[in-house]
Amino acid sequence: MAVVQTHLYNISFEQQDLMKVLFRMTKLKKDVFPQDSKKIVNKVKGVSVMDGSNPYNEPLDDLLRIFGELNIEQKVGQYHEEEIDLNEVKSMIDEVEQQYESILQIKENLETECQENKEAVILLNHLKKSNISLDDLENTHYITVRFGRLPISQVEKIKYFKDYMFIYHELHRTKNHLWLVYCGMTDKMSEIDNIFYSMGFKENVLPEFAHGKFEEAIQELDNEQTNMEKFIEEANGKLEKLANQYKDQLNQTYTIVYHLKHLYDQCQYVVDFSHKDAIYAFSDFDATQMQAKLKDIQSIQIHELPVNIYQERDIISPVILRNNRVFAPFENLLTAQIGDTFDPTTVVALSLMISAALLIGDFGVGLVLIILGYLLGKNKNHFSGILKRMGAAIFVGGLIEGSIFYSKHLYPALFTMPLDRVHLFMLFVLFNVIVVVILIIIKKLTRKTIKI
Repeated sequence: MAVVQTHLYNISFEQQDLMKVLFRMTKLKKDVFPQDSKKIVNKVKGVSVMDGSNPYNEPLDDLLRIFGELNIEQKVGQYHEEEIDLNEVKSMIDEVEQQYESILQIKENLETECQENKEAVILLNHLKKSNISLDDLENTHYITVRFGRLPISQVEKIKYFKDYMFIYHELHRTKNHLWLVYCGMTDKMSEIDNIFYSMGFKENVLPEFAHGKFEEAIQELDNEQTNMEKFIEEANGKLEKLANQYKDQLNQTYTIVYHLKHLYDQCQYVVDFSHKDAIYAFSDFDATQMQAKLKDIQSIQIHELPVNIYQERDIISPVILRNNRVFAPFENLLTAQIGDTFDPTTVVALSLMISAALLIGDFGVGLVLIILGYLLGKNKNHFSGILKRMGAAIFVGGLIEGSIFYSKHLYPALFTMPLDRVHLFMLFVLFNVIVVVILIIIKKLTRKTIKI
């Protein structure tokens, strides 16, 4: 049962040790409480806060993009205070990106050609059914022909352009498209093309060998299609090989950059003195203990300051409570406030548990509370700890009462109160309310006044 004494430290260090210090502060976050640097440097000349952009944001975004491109699952591994050269990270990212873009470009070109071939086969099949001669169309000197498809929703708009000199022929309709051929005088073709392209027409250019027999052209395109699909599979294999080659290195780099990024976010606590950096922090460690915690960082210098030296800047010592594991969950029942010198945690815990055991003891209720506490304990909150301890107290009280859910008795009660069950519950509540009120009064009487 104690409100421990706190100390205020100026922890200064060379800038090259910044990340090491931030990592150590993270490990000591339950015992060391850094203060907002903006409050420290307020109206102080020659001193600034480290509030610039985080240098690890961009490489982290680049790594995440690569994970997505190569379909690699990113994993945050264990971090062991490693630092990393961001220039080396950028070089690695550029190297991977260059290889990826090269393979992807080849794959996309193949996929485009593959799709064009598929559409050409579809178009040739429709032309074959329509008995249109490609050679006759292509050999005309004054007429230009276009083959392709038009969104079905745009077909009705063609009638609005009937005054223009073109003709078109429907080859085939699907749910989404109309396959067609249109033609016009060559010297008017740019105007006609603008009409059809404005309606979403997509042209399919037939290869030169398609001007012979349709069957031979379709067979030739099918053969090309098969070869291109093999090349696409090879490109996919190269991408998979690239991912496997860099997967471990990328995840290792990602782990370090991820942790360094979040560490650098803690620069809100760092005061920049140009030649050196510093963190101002409260702790219940004495100077010797604090020095021992940071001794492996060579440039560290620790100076203890008066606890209230920056009180007018709202730098106020936190109230730190230290209780054993049995009583610790009860700390939040009476919240500690600035200036408190009395910790009622032990009194509250003993009052609740002893009165629960004597007044409302029961095997069944105690067991239910213990189980409920363990179920809620997955979130590691204080409430689950209180439930488990109160459940244990009520269960122990059940040894005296010998009851299960206050109805069935396993054996005669070892000790009975001269009150019925309802009045015992009321007595339990009333007793603990009185205890809490008394403790609140004591806290207020012993609280130090802090002027801000």
